[in-house]
Amino acid sequence: MRGARHGHRLTDGLLVLLIAAGATAQGISGIGFGLICGPVLVSTLGRTDGVRVSVFFSALINLGALAREHAHVAWRSAIGLLLPAVIATPLLALALDQVPSRAAQVIAGLAALVGASALAAGLHWPAAHSRRGMVGAAVVSAGMNDAAGIGGPAVALWADNAGWSHEKTRGTLQVYFLALNTVAMVTLGVPQQSSGRYGEMLAALVGGYLLGGALSRRTPPALARRVTLALAGAGGVVVLVRALIA
Repeated sequence: MRGARHGHRLTDGLLVLLIAAGATAQGISGIGFGLICGPVLVSTLGRTDGVRVSVFFSALINLGALAREHAHVAWRSAIGLLLPAVIATPLLALALDQVPSRAAQVIAGLAALVGASALAAGLHWPAAHSRRGMVGAAVVSAGMNDAAGIGGPAVALWADNAGWSHEKTRGTLQVYFLALNTVAMVTLGVPQQSSGRYGEMLAALVGGYLLGGALSRRTPPALARRVTLALAGAGGVVVLVRALIA
């Protein structure tokens, strides 16, 4: 019994460290919390609560980032992405509701791995300049957010290919993600964690994000982005392997 409790606390400790790392990466580069933490939250807490925790914490980070980046928001583009994503979110959540736990872990791991790889490779997508590309990216983002709490890769890839500046991408996507995560929370419900565990994770989130904000002034954006994507890809591989061999 004592060994089981010790293992549980060890898992909680690693989860807290991972949340702090994800929040730090997000504070430095503007992306990374969902990519790094989403797959492991799903694997550790189960699909339903793992996604709930991921989208709730992501929304808190979006609020903090938006306060810092609001001057760079392109509101028309944010709304153009948001409308199809809001419509798709509850429909896709309903379709994914019966997905088995192991399949959800595979989806989460693949979403992180493929998303991080595509962003790191700078995949060229000519359709990004069209209205159809914007809608497609938003729908894929909504589906990945419902399945694994990872809504970022599709729209970040779209923004890169559409030629957005770094500042415009950081500011505009905070509006998009905040609204998308809010819709996801309404659709999926609030996390069902103990107050102690929840408090530890929340403290790690706030501390990590504040640290990331302080480090962002000293870290070259290209280096921050490479490290974040490398961590995200590694996390996706770990969760995917765990799901396949369990």
